[in-house]
Amino acid sequence: MSSTLLIKELKDGDQVLQFFELRAKNIRKTRGGQDYLDLKVGDVSAEISAKLWPETLHKWGHNFEIGNIVKVEGRIEVFRDRSQLIVDKIRRADETEVSDIGAIVRSTQYNVDELFEELIELTETLEPLELSNFVAEILERSADQFKVAPAAKMIHHAYRGGLIEHTWSVVKKVLAILETEPRTNRSIAIAGAILHDVGKLREITTTTRTRTIEGRLLGHITLGATLLRTVALELGLENEPWLVDLEHILLSHHGEPEFGAPVRPFTREAILIHFVDNLDSRLKIIDEALESVDSDGFSEYNKWLEGRAYSGANLKSAEEDDV
Repeated sequence: MSSTLLIKELKDGDQVLQFFELRAKNIRKTRGGQDYLDLKVGDVSAEISAKLWPETLHKWGHNFEIGNIVKVEGRIEVFRDRSQLIVDKIRRADETEVSDIGAIVRSTQYNVDELFEELIELTETLEPLELSNFVAEILERSADQFKVAPAAKMIHHAYRGGLIEHTWSVVKKVLAILETEPRTNRSIAIAGAILHDVGKLREITTTTRTRTIEGRLLGHITLGATLLRTVALELGLENEPWLVDLEHILLSHHGEPEFGAPVRPFTREAILIHFVDNLDSRLKIIDEALESVDSDGFSEYNKWLEGRAYSGANLKSAEEDDV
């Protein structure tokens, strides 16, 4: 009998015939040198490792990419204390085939309209007025897309609404730090926090989380800085001194050339955005890694963390100790 349970409800021996979102795809080698697929599929409840062994891979192929909906037939097995899905059949599916796409495609848990309104209200506090209007204009132009876009293909906040969630989270952290850093320009820092990843609207497609042609060739850092200059020219703001400060934040927010930054951060505001952006993304990476842990509290190996995340000591409550 096929299962229509959420991933978090699946157990050893369950037979599966249902839709999932493909979230990772890697071709690996067996000990005998044959290709197999190491996948990660998910729904709103969790993710699970899925294996497409050589014979199955040869039969069904791999005409599907990260972000696609796939229909999978297989079974749940436990290996080294973790459940995995052994795939017998798989194919790419269309979202229209799924009765409840909201149960499969992961989305932010936040109300995106409320987050967007908070960002707009915050732009109204920026000085000078030209900067305030500039940031609001960019947000308003891309409002619909900004509310549903992912923040990445797979590293962090890689789901619908992930970009606005990440942006809002960076902004909130920056606001907290600004309370202790009076020498940092508040308006420039907040504007930079709001706009630092705006180039991702042109780098990553909203529906499939694949990179666009210009995203592959230019990247979101260049695309974001170009967008700022383009809008400034349209509004006659290209000579405003704060524009260069904002462009510098976007160009340097990855910190080092090896991580894609054309320049290193050389202003207080750019340094702040770089480290807060990195902090927010790293915390999200570990949160997502810890969604699936073994009995000792360790996640699977995470290449972004270069190790296994640990959930921390699971201490018994005083009440439990007294039992």
